Formats: sequence, C-alpha cells, structure tokens
Amino acid sequence: MTPTGIADMRRSFVLAGLLAALAAAPAVARHSSEPAPDGGQTAAGASDAAVLQALQQLNEVPQNQVNEKTDPVLGILKALYTADGPDFMTLRKVIGKSDIRSTLNPTTRGVVANILSARWDTFSISGNLYLAALRSPNAEIRDKAQRKLVNFIQPAHIPALIDMLPAPGANVSAYAVLQEATGVHLDPNIKTWRAWWIRTRGKVDLTGHLLKDTRDQLLHHPVPALDEDKLWYVPDEVRDSRTAFNKRSKKEQDAIARWNDWAKTQVNGYADAWAAAKPVIERITHQPDPRVSAFLEKLVQAPGIGDYASVVLAWRGNRASLPALQAAYQQQPTVARALARGSLGDKAALRDLLAMIESHPAPLAFRIMDDDLRSSVQILHTVGAIPAEQAFELLAHRTFDFNDAPTKGAKKSALQKARKWLDKNDDRLSLDRRRGYFTVSEK
Repeated sequence: MTPTGIADMRRSFVLAGLLAALAAAPAVARHSSEPAPDGGQTAAGASDAAVLQALQQLNEVPQNQVNEKTDPVLGILKALYTADGPDFMTLRKVIGKSDIRSTLNPTTRGVVANILSARWDTFSISGNLYLAALRSPNAEIRDKAQRKLVNFIQPAHIPALIDMLPAPGANVSAYAVLQEATGVHLDPNIKTWRAWWIRTRGKVDLTGHLLKDTRDQLLHHPVPALDEDKLWYVPDEVRDSRTAFNKRSKKEQDAIARWNDWAKTQVNGYADAWAAAKPVIERITHQPDPRVSAFLEKLVQAPGIGDYASVVLAWRGNRASLPALQAAYQQQPTVARALARGSLGDKAALRDLLAMIESHPAPLAFRIMDDDLRSSVQILHTVGAIPAEQAFELLAHRTFDFNDAPTKGAKKSALQKARKWLDKNDDRLSLDRRRGYFTVSEK
C-alpha cells in the first residue's frame, strides 16, 4: 500500500457509503463486496479480539513516532480497514467501552478518531477521542485533533478544554478550539474562562454560533459551477480513448492538448475554491442538530456549492431531506443531486442518471487526461463531483463497463447493459440504508 493508501481507503468508504463514497472519495467507490476472508468472517463481523489486537499494536508504537502514512502504523490501519471497514461496527463497540478506552494513549485515540470520524453516526465518540488527542505529544496528531474537534464539538467538551489551558502542549490547541467553537475571545487564562463558563451556566449554543459563522464565511468563499458536461467526456475529435497519444493524428493531439489545458483551468479553480470553502462547511456537517439539515437544505439550491450540500445531506441519511433534494434537482438537474436522491432511496434517480448518460454518447475522458489533471480530478470526488456513469454504478452497486468503454459504440453497449439490468430489477430494488446503494432482493 502506498503512503496515501489509507487516505484513499478513507475517501472511498465515505463516498461509497453515502455515497457508502466524500472525502473523502475514489475514482469509483470500492464496495465491500469481496468474498469473506478465511474462516468465513465478513468485514462487518470482525472479531473483538482482532480489533483489540490492532488497538494494542497502535498503543505500543512510541507516540512521537506515529505516522499514519508509514509502517508500522500504516500496516495496522490497513488491517483494520480490511477487517472492519467501512462501517467499523466492532471498532465502535470496542472503543465505546470506557475500560478499554482508558488504556489507550492520546495519540492512539487520535488515530482511531481519524478512522471513525468519516462516518456520520460517530459524532459523540469521535468528539471525545479528538478531545483526548489534544494531549498527544505527537504534533501532527495533536494539530489534526485541534482542526477536527471543532467539527465534533459538544457542550461537555468546554469545561475539559478550559482545564487544559495550563497544560503544556495541549494549552495552545485547547485555546484555539475554545475561541473558534464559542466565538468568545478571552485571555488564555483558566480563571477567566472558568468565570465565563459559570456566568453562562453552561448554556452556550455552539451549533448556533458555528452555523452563523459558517453562513458569514461562505459569503467570502464562493464556489463556481463546474462544467461537468464538458469535463467528463472526450472531445468530439477523439474517436477512441484507448489510442496512444503518439499514434493519434495531429488534429486529435491538438484537440486533446486544448481540452487538457481547459480542464486543468476548470478543475484547479474549482479545487482552489473548495480548499477554502470545504473546511468551513465541515465544521457543522457532523452536528446532529436539525438546524444543520435545514441549513444544508437551503444550500442545495446554490449553483456551485449545492452539489456538495446534496451529497452531505445524503451522507447524513435523513430521508426528511429528500423533498429538498428533489426540488433542487427539478430546478437544476445535476449528477450529485441525482446521486444524493438515490442514496436516500429515490429509485427515479437511476432513470435520471441513465438519461444523463444517454445525453453524453462520448466515452469518459479519464484515459486522455494527463497525469497532473488526473491527480487533480481526484479532489473533485471529495466534494461529490463524479460523472453520471460512476454515480449510476455506485447506486447500483455493480459495474457496467462504462469506464472501459473507449468508443461511442462501446459506451452505447454499456448503457444498454445498464438499462437492461434496471428494467429487469426495478421492482426488486431495495435500499441498503447504511451504505446508500440499492440491492436486488430475491422474489
């Protein structure tokens, strides 16, 4: 596994499990449909002993030497993802036991929080783990915990953060989180903050503050609309996406070069905008407060940011948001809005995605992307920007060879295969609510 392998797996699980796939997100989601490991144990049935062993191994690595991108930690994480991902039901059960959690050092807790925090339904435990990780002697783990804790902040954390203010190492991070989460700016003095907390009687609307601040900041971080109709497909001059560049006619070479230059400008501008906007929105997306859902339901109408808001609503798994997604799709049909609808059980989204695919007969453009563009495109997946072909395969939880179709004829055959499958199974499709895709039930 490469140094970025765990990050790729994390992104795959987030988008695939919404998306069942955010952010954070794969070229195509890797679904957990592989055969069970030896012994018949499925990924969802990882044993307590296996998870406990992995936690013990993590805990034995010297805290200042922990690096999630290198061994031994990388190998331990790979085993955990393979055994218990993407839902991590056993890890959540084990880490939820206070007697086990108390044996783990702050750095191990931070690493576990990085695993669990990708899931919507781990708000409380992820927040508690990140809080503990502020005391890690590992600067990288501590800094990430500082950035992430605001996303999982809870009123019970405030007194604990105040108590950290005199603690070397943790004090800087605790002070930063206190200010961002509360909107209150006091001197970094424990007595001052304790007096403030007493005056408020602990009644501080953290979510309300973060929502208001998010609204204000997004006004200064607009996200442009992405021309996905042009981005995902080869230009008209390209007849076969498989042909090597040096074997193409000059006309095709020039068309591909122009297309890559245009696409890089589009993607880089979009990615830069999201680099500023995404951390702002992420501060509230994990909060279970219904005001957050209401805020996101308003955002889905926005041209640039609406697709990501749609994906997040689907990831949160609240079917009450489906009417807002359907209305936004009617106003402006996009792949992400169709994907989000489907992830909440709207089977009509599958037909809508097939119609989008049919309206783009050209093959997918991944083969003609240069290396820089192909790398940049991966960033788009973390905000829900994927072609209709991949969205359909995510919802169907199977492939139809869209990625491998190099010509219009092959693409048409893949579309026919997908339509035939849907026509045959439409009345037998049921939603896997946890992972956000459809399965075919037996008659």
